[in-house]
Amino acid sequence: MEASGEIRILIVEDELIIAEDIRTKLVSLGYTVTGMAVAADEAEDLLKSEKPDLVMLDIMLKGERDGIDLARIIKDQYKIPFIFLTSYADKVTIERAKTVMPDGYLVKPFTDKDLFAAIEVAIFRKSRTNGQTDDALRESQSEVLNDCIFIKKDYLLIKIKFNDLLWIKSDGNYLELYCNGGKKHLIRSTLKDFLNKLPPTVFLQIHKSYIVNINHIEAIEYSHMIVGNSEIPVGRLFVEKIKETLHIDF
Repeated sequence: MEASGEIRILIVEDELIIAEDIRTKLVSLGYTVTGMAVAADEAEDLLKSEKPDLVMLDIMLKGERDGIDLARIIKDQYKIPFIFLTSYADKVTIERAKTVMPDGYLVKPFTDKDLFAAIEVAIFRKSRTNGQTDDALRESQSEVLNDCIFIKKDYLLIKIKFNDLLWIKSDGNYLELYCNGGKKHLIRSTLKDFLNKLPPTVFLQIHKSYIVNINHIEAIEYSHMIVGNSEIPVGRLFVEKIKETLHIDF
């Protein structure tokens, strides 16, 4: 894991041991830490003087103003991404956090990988907002690039390379995305809408509830396909389309 360019980060955390641990993690990942603050007032001073690219922000700061109060200032005045840090994952805390629309949400303790993913996605999202409002971007279920798609999961956008996406199953208003390494993601979308975001030369609908990555098809029979180690059913109405797309007869 390596930071994408020089990214300057401000840490706002009132537990000094935790703040130092976060600083160590960030430096080891290649980020620049511009400062550490324990309260909202101190954080505002550092925001003005250091001009960070991103803020790691504890929700439950001590003092008259907590992290959510500070988040509103960051969002309105500085317009830089911020990632909430918290030991509390209860519904009330999450609902409060949602009101300021954070760019990430990490529950302590978190790993280096969790931290890296949250920062990189937050920075990526900010770089994509030129000409768009933050609210409009957050309403999008996914971001599509040339070789990957970003899916929304909680407060993060998770990057999935097309080559790693094996097959997709529809389950009502949700989709199950099956990837290399046994990874599985659940998103809210219809199969039709999600298929429209995928490259048609790579992904093929073979059943009313299934899409497969044609590069990972290992065997085909009239009633099913083998994709990875999974047996995927073939819908009778899709047989001709499969034959036409894959230039086969079975």
